[in-house]
Amino acid sequence: MPAIEGKPAQPVANQDDEIIFPPVTREHILHCSYDYWFPKYRTSCIRSEIIPLTPDFVSYIHEDGIVLADDPSSDPNQEQDEDDDWEPTNPSSDFPPPPRDPRDESGSEEDDDDEPTTARLPPNQRFPELHQKIESTIAQLGGSVAPKLNWSSPRDATWISRHPNTIKCTSANDIYILLKSSSFISHDLDHAFDDCAPTTTSQSLPPFQPVLVLRSYFNILPSLEFRCFVKDRNLVAITQRDPNYYPFLRSLRPHIVSRIRELFTKRLKFTFPEADFSFDVYIPEASYDDEVNRLGRARLIDINPWAPRTDTILFGWDELLEINVKRPVIGGPMSTQEQDGSEVESESDDEDGEEEDRPELRLVEKDDPAAYNFSSPAFSAHKLPKDVVDASQAGEGGGMRELAETLREFERGRREGVQQGGQGRVEEVTDEPREQAGGSV
Repeated sequence: MPAIEGKPAQPVANQDDEIIFPPVTREHILHCSYDYWFPKYRTSCIRSEIIPLTPDFVSYIHEDGIVLADDPSSDPNQEQDEDDDWEPTNPSSDFPPPPRDPRDESGSEEDDDDEPTTARLPPNQRFPELHQKIESTIAQLGGSVAPKLNWSSPRDATWISRHPNTIKCTSANDIYILLKSSSFISHDLDHAFDDCAPTTTSQSLPPFQPVLVLRSYFNILPSLEFRCFVKDRNLVAITQRDPNYYPFLRSLRPHIVSRIRELFTKRLKFTFPEADFSFDVYIPEASYDDEVNRLGRARLIDINPWAPRTDTILFGWDELLEINVKRPVIGGPMSTQEQDGSEVESESDDEDGEEEDRPELRLVEKDDPAAYNFSSPAFSAHKLPKDVVDASQAGEGGGMRELAETLREFERGRREGVQQGGQGRVEEVTDEPREQAGGSV
């Protein structure tokens, strides 16, 4: 695969300083799907198993409410509570419920008529084979797994996890809760190909197949997670993923770059079908008996599209798009055999241009304000109702003021409905307890 010199940089801005992004095709997004690239790079990844998902499972993820498996094997540590489904037979308040909107009532009846009878069945009855496959895979991977779909993991749903602030799952029910509570998962299923340009190949692309990826879970060091950017088959930038400051990373700079370049050159550079992409790595600490290397081999975690949806973290897309690669590589990907045969030549080329083409590594610095921003935890916007998030982004005062007024109108309508439904009895609602026939409240 030849290299060409002096390839002109792509224009990235127009007269209005708006970033002009190269078109993103459906084919490019599919190439970044875990089930596409994992079989090729399995030896450089964390131990994983891929489970194709059925249409019934996808429908289950889309449905409102969370219905979990009721077989003991789904959650052996969870104690069954006989009173979980208890409901009072009589209302506990003298006030009747607010009147129903006729439109809601008719819509509810239609929904009930159209809803299939299997919709409320627990997963172990609704899709028993798939449920059992998930359970057996968890056991096969050591009893603890980290789930994800084709592109995303449910990191925004850790607030609801039984294992606080992690995506660790020890049962199928743990997985169901995270998947159904995650906006990232919904994006994978419904919006993965939004804004894609027409494909550039004449071959028909395979249909999108949702998959569940289960990876062996272990406690990682967030400080050693990095996102890397590839342009024209050249590693051009590396950024720390965790937004905290770690003093010890400064002394590890050359080791970090070396381990990532090793993985990229030997495994990804000539074999991945796209010339521009991003990939995530985790670099574990070296074993204690290794007196030479301070870091172990980099492990490939994910491959991300070269698209605006990919977070560039400490870089900006305008910076990455403006990088002028001095030795771009042209041509399609190589086979595994060709890749093995070209490693010696590739390594010699890298040594010749090592200083010239060394990627820029950005770490969170001590004086970076982002390193001390503890006021808003990661994915905090996903823990609030969408109306509240939208209101907070609608400008100073305006959005929250409108939301407060909407809530006041709702409360006013509720009280009016209570008064009208009380058989002509109008009472003032107060916080003071009232005497009833059977005693005091």
